[in-house]
Amino acid sequence: MRAFLLLLFVFLTLGAAPARAQQPTPTRVIEALYDQLSAYQLRRYQPDSGYQLLTLPSTFSGPELAALRLRERQLVRVDLVYSAYRFDPKFSQRQLNIDRLRNLDERLPGLLMDPSITWNLIEQTGCTTPDECQQYFHGFVLYIEKRYTKADTKAEIGRLTARLNATEKKIERIRAVRKSPGKPLACGYPHVEDKLRKLTKRIKKAYDCTQKDRRPRTVTFQAEVSRQGKVLNVRLPAVDSAGAAAPPCPEELTGAIAEGLAFTDGFLLGKQRLPFTVTGRLSLPLRPQQGFKVTGYYLADSLMRKYRVKLLRDGCQARQLRPGDATEEDPIPNPDPNVVTRVLERHPDWQKQTVVADVTGSMYPYTADLLIWLQLAAAGPEKTFVFFNDGDDLPDKQKRLGQTGGLYDARTNDYGRIRQRVIEAMGAGGGGDAPENDCEALLRAHQLAPEAQDIILVADNHTFPRDTKLLEGTRLPVKIILCGVTDHINPKYLALARRYGYSLHTLDTDLTNLSELPDNQITIIEGVRYQTTPGGFRRVSGRAE
Repeated sequence: MRAFLLLLFVFLTLGAAPARAQQPTPTRVIEALYDQLSAYQLRRYQPDSGYQLLTLPSTFSGPELAALRLRERQLVRVDLVYSAYRFDPKFSQRQLNIDRLRNLDERLPGLLMDPSITWNLIEQTGCTTPDECQQYFHGFVLYIEKRYTKADTKAEIGRLTARLNATEKKIERIRAVRKSPGKPLACGYPHVEDKLRKLTKRIKKAYDCTQKDRRPRTVTFQAEVSRQGKVLNVRLPAVDSAGAAAPPCPEELTGAIAEGLAFTDGFLLGKQRLPFTVTGRLSLPLRPQQGFKVTGYYLADSLMRKYRVKLLRDGCQARQLRPGDATEEDPIPNPDPNVVTRVLERHPDWQKQTVVADVTGSMYPYTADLLIWLQLAAAGPEKTFVFFNDGDDLPDKQKRLGQTGGLYDARTNDYGRIRQRVIEAMGAGGGGDAPENDCEALLRAHQLAPEAQDIILVADNHTFPRDTKLLEGTRLPVKIILCGVTDHINPKYLALARRYGYSLHTLDTDLTNLSELPDNQITIIEGVRYQTTPGGFRRVSGRAE
């Protein structure tokens, strides 16, 4: 705890300085930093995919380091890789690692304190002799995020547009097929056995209760009819559409309707006659010219769905579906679902009305996934969107906390308008340095839609926002969809979610209770062990001392 407080003090005192300070970091700070790093074991180190990689052996020289031109690159992660094997039992791997970090920091002052870089200690356990260990890599593995140029951005917009256009054409073809699935099926309404004038007379003869109460009223009814056309039972509503009570002698009236009403056969569907429901109305007192009328015919809901029956004024329509046939009402699946689609479909409970998305260069596949999901989703009510590109290509040194810009918002349910705003945001900037202005965008979304029950943030696991200080004192209902997760979740996002009560979502996992975890608890997330610390999370398995 003391080491952590010391580290926190140093971060605060250096917070106003440039990310890469000019003075080497004090030894006590390096030691405090070392004790907070993610540290875990592997049999033999294999770098993660999705990055450009540079390696620096543990015995690196000044010229070797200079040749990497690290100050010109977007360095997002550094792994210090070593082996667990010790020839001398008194040997201190911890001290050697601290010396290696100090050596690197002296040649690149401020590198260790750059908040945009994630540091890991990785101990290899697969070698057990000096000869074997010589075949293993020992040193620093540097993970570089691509810096996107105007040409890169233009090319990605072209790929995005082509992909969206191809998907739109495919969706339109699917919708055209679904408008008339299957083959037509014979469909016909039943016929009343007698003319309505004669039927009215018969019902009037059986129902004379209106002799006692001749107030005009309209009565609706519903009857269940067998496949042979025989009325099985009749029901009257307790209260009619005008709010009036049931007519006098309701049992006598239902009996008169059941006795007087009959059909020549059942409801025709294909080659079979089926039982059905009929609705109608009577005007009391009954008059032969306008006393009785049939208002509708209906099949069981299961049959209506199975045969896609449509009840029209001038007749009905039905279709015989083949196994696997989809209809116009069925949702069209995303042809190439990625993490955004998977998470959104997994959470129908979310109010998906406010979306904040990183549209910088590295996020192209997930931007496409979001747009395709929006295209396939029902239009529904208007949604609030904030797309951000980290400053419209503003030079990195001019970016100010909370004022970086590059935010493109829209409140609409028009897919074409949403797509246009995404392309505008992408075209205006590729992102610059690796950290983005996610939190500035979150606050803009909250300002535009303060009533939002959920704010969905589409974020990049490879990098981390530079502006999390903006969230201090806020309690936003944020759901983070984390893109680019390969072998593990960035511990900084776990720490962010834990501190502010956010939920984190990957392709297969939903993390909703991170804020409830106590300090120093080991938890396994997607097969990876993490330990909670006063500052958040660190990846662990074993540590060399």
